[in-house]
Amino acid sequence: MALVPASGRLEATPPAAEPARRRWSLRRHLLVLVLAVLLPALVAGGVSAWHLANSYRHAFEARLQDTARALALFIDSELESSLTAVAALASSPLLDRDDLEDFAAWAHAIGQRQGGWVVVNEAAPGHRQLLNTTLPAGAPLPPPSPPGEGAWSLIRRAIETGQPAVSDLFTGRGTGRSLVAVAAPARQGDEITRVVVLTLDPLALSERLRSLGPSGSAFASVADGQGRIVARSRDHERFFGTIPPSRQVPAEQRARGVFRSQSVYGEPALYAAQPIPAAQGWSVVVAEPESRYRASWIWPLAAYAGIAAVAVGLAAAIATLLARRILRPVHGLLARADAVVASGPGPLLAPPATAPSGVTEFERLREASERAETALARRESDFRAIFETAAVGVVEVDAVTGHYLRVNRRFCEIAGRDRAELLGRLGPDDLCVPEDQGRSAVSLAIAQDREVEAEFRLLHADGTEAWVRASASISARDAEGRPLRVVSVVRDITRRKRSEEARSLLAREVDHRAKNVLAVVQAALRLTPRDNLATYIQSIQGRVAALARAHTMLAEAQWSGADLRSLAEAELRAFLPMTSGDAGAPRGAVPRAVLAGPFVMLSPGAAQALSMVLHELATNAIKHGALSAAGGSVDLAWLAGGPDGMLRLDWTERGGPRIEQPPSVQGFGSRLIAATLKGQLGGTVQMLWQPDGLACHIAIPMARVTSREGG
Repeated sequence: MALVPASGRLEATPPAAEPARRRWSLRRHLLVLVLAVLLPALVAGGVSAWHLANSYRHAFEARLQDTARALALFIDSELESSLTAVAALASSPLLDRDDLEDFAAWAHAIGQRQGGWVVVNEAAPGHRQLLNTTLPAGAPLPPPSPPGEGAWSLIRRAIETGQPAVSDLFTGRGTGRSLVAVAAPARQGDEITRVVVLTLDPLALSERLRSLGPSGSAFASVADGQGRIVARSRDHERFFGTIPPSRQVPAEQRARGVFRSQSVYGEPALYAAQPIPAAQGWSVVVAEPESRYRASWIWPLAAYAGIAAVAVGLAAAIATLLARRILRPVHGLLARADAVVASGPGPLLAPPATAPSGVTEFERLREASERAETALARRESDFRAIFETAAVGVVEVDAVTGHYLRVNRRFCEIAGRDRAELLGRLGPDDLCVPEDQGRSAVSLAIAQDREVEAEFRLLHADGTEAWVRASASISARDAEGRPLRVVSVVRDITRRKRSEEARSLLAREVDHRAKNVLAVVQAALRLTPRDNLATYIQSIQGRVAALARAHTMLAEAQWSGADLRSLAEAELRAFLPMTSGDAGAPRGAVPRAVLAGPFVMLSPGAAQALSMVLHELATNAIKHGALSAAGGSVDLAWLAGGPDGMLRLDWTERGGPRIEQPPSVQGFGSRLIAATLKGQLGGTVQMLWQPDGLACHIAIPMARVTSREGG
């Protein structure tokens, strides 16, 4: 069998038993051959470049570690010098003899050489100061530091261990500055009686670190046992006393010698850390931006990659030139075939001629192609004559992508789309209205793998809908039996569907309105008092007549609704002739009714309900109210909408019989008005029996009088 592809050409179905094979072009074969020759050289060069880069990387890390060790030795020697000095002070015979005056001069000289000052504290609890070289002779000494403040922790450690110790950063009570100190216990006999503290300025340590530290983008820092920066070779003032992100790296990673972390500048960096033996927990860290570290060993790899790329590019160019020369006749045949495929709808155009080839196999292929094209053109002409002139829509769909492969002229008319808009871009589900997506005949045929018929709606580009009835069946399958293409025949049934919907809608509307009218009449018959037969008949006739008038107005408007003013005029005209000559004028008087309000279109149900309410109010006014007396009048005013979204009607009677007090019992008319407004329209009513006549105030939600909720 022949299949129809998206191009509009016939193509033979491949044998189901032949497995799909991956084919390479001659250009690719030549390129692979050249690369296979180059591959050993490329691998050898890559290995060499990698070893070179690895050597640069290890050299960089070793240099970073060596710098950290050298700086750690320097800081350790500085601290050992201070520890030696404070130990010498603590073992001075002057201190043992309590000769603090001579001891102070010696301690002052040592403190200046170390860049700090000396404080002597009692070992007894409270650690009262006995000497402070920063104060002039005779000046009062500061009070003892509370536990945990100043150098208190350092003093306690020196007393408890009996050995010199180095403090972490602390805030001096007298200076208010962050300081570092070393302390040594002083003994009298076997008892520790005093502690000598040598306070050091971290800024001086930072200056020495800056002079010996790394240059360029690298930096070094000294951290105390709590991880706070004590001295830094760069930006000491900015980061002094802070805990850098590198301190968050686990101890096992720091112990490896070189580790990675975020620097205080917000960029990745490579770190080398070394402990300082003289100070417990202290360490020296040297860091270099990771970008510089990578640049130190990436350039050999980059250089090799560039050379390799040039070699591969040159090889590809040679392979391309050879392939172009070999494939020139093949390209001519391909161009001829592409011209046949691209000719599009309509008669098959003659493809461009190809020059004879000097290769025997290529020449035989060219002659066979020309014979096949002639046969194809004849079959295409016969197929198009049938396909394009069909009176129904015919389409072919790709079962994998769901897109149209082919459509005829009639289907384009049914779908309201151009052929170019459909082919290869849209599918049946794209044209269906959202509610019918997945219910098209094509979708069902693919899902159920059988021939199906279905009715669904298509959405035109302008937003209109078209009903169609379509049949669809699988036209091609793959080697495993799965659907490849689906053919569908489509007929337009929009006119039939609209006729059916119109008949159904009319039947439902007639049924609904008839039931409404019968329900209202039934309620009037059931609820009207039967005490007096004549009165009962008169009441029923009046209420049915009111319904009939409303029904007539709605029928004239084809049940689209009724104007509130027209409804009020129709109800009041039966009771209130405007001249004395009109029939039905009571007692020869000329009652008057004044209507005031905007145009309001009522729904059919709301019109019937309000006609009953107005009928009851008018009947009550004629029998007992303002219209029963000469000169009486009725004002009916209404407002629509407003901030509260309500329709408000005010019925006001004037000039009727004087009302001494409201009725003690609510009449049937009042109950009917309240039940109608509340039950049917969701509204409220308030009746005020004033001496001059009845005042009735009605409020109804606008949504109930302008929509079908009111009926």
